[in-house]
Amino acid sequence: MTRMNCIYQSKEEVIGKHLQSKEWIMYAGKLTIYDRKTNPIVLKLKSEIADSLIREFMEEKKEFTGNSFSEVYGKVAKWYQKNGIIFQN
Repeated sequence: MTRMNCIYQSKEEVIGKHLQSKEWIMYAGKLTIYDRKTNPIVLKLKSEIADSLIREFMEEKKEFTGNSFSEVYGKVAKWYQKNGIIFQN
């Protein structure tokens, strides 16, 4: 197996608002672009949710992959919408 080369890496914050509780939700992590043909863009997020009931049903860590930025952030928006959160970034 060949080693993947990292072309670009940045810190990202993904913020949203939960509709029922009116609380802000934040995930922080890294966006990485690799030198490969399939799913070269990877967004790894970790929960930054403080003491809240929302923390119970939201995942602590989540990873999204795709072929473009739009595809990756589209997956994030769908995941947020599924959990009743409006994507704010």
